[in-house]
Amino acid sequence: RGSADDARLPMLHQSSLWQRWSTLTDCVRSGGSQPREMAARGADWTEPFIAAMDYNARERAPEVVRAVGAGKVHRLLDVGGGSGAYSIAFARTNPALRAEILDLETVLPIARRHIEEAGLADRVTARAGDLRSDRFGEGYDLVLISAICHMLGPEENRDLLRRSFAALAPGGRAVIQDFIVDPDRTSPRMAALFALNMLVGTRNGSTYTEPEYTDWLAAAGFQEIRRLRVPGPAGLLLAAKH
Repeated sequence: RGSADDARLPMLHQSSLWQRWSTLTDCVRSGGSQPREMAARGADWTEPFIAAMDYNARERAPEVVRAVGAGKVHRLLDVGGGSGAYSIAFARTNPALRAEILDLETVLPIARRHIEEAGLADRVTARAGDLRSDRFGEGYDLVLISAICHMLGPEENRDLLRRSFAALAPGGRAVIQDFIVDPDRTSPRMAALFALNMLVGTRNGSTYTEPEYTDWLAAAGFQEIRRLRVPGPAGLLLAAKH
């Protein structure tokens, strides 16, 4: 306990995954699952889940910041930002940047704890919101959508990106970080396996192809859509609002 490499709480998330994957046969037969909504899950599920996300994000966040660039970002919206690992990394890179995390009420105490520990409570804030339906506000330079789209179905993602576009100031950008599967949907291996994880764990989620993301972004009004190559199994897509 207390070590920077303490992974006990993140590893407890494996017990949740075990329970979900135990339903795989039934989910394949029925074509879906009926999980509890995240807002209805208790701390015994939420704390390990956010800890697992944070454990991965802390290592990856500097790579994402370098790829995207933080120099011209003054206002960042972190959609479903969880522990705030990415908001914290962006804020540390640019002292003029202010970040806002939008997540469920049950997640906010965890996010605020991480923000306080990072000493960034004056520039990184967290507010309650439902990323599936709420308006996000306006005037942001960057909207970060990290590890979110795989939880949603295609129409839900179209709506999410429309609301993200509306939240951006002219010249602002949206960044999607997620597993990106090849058109045959059998590779890369991790992206294909993660689609199964979404089958057993969400109502409509999956992993999606680059053309699907490109179509959704273009339909929302985005331009200059491009993929950024970063280390690791997840991909980055960057798009601009003109």
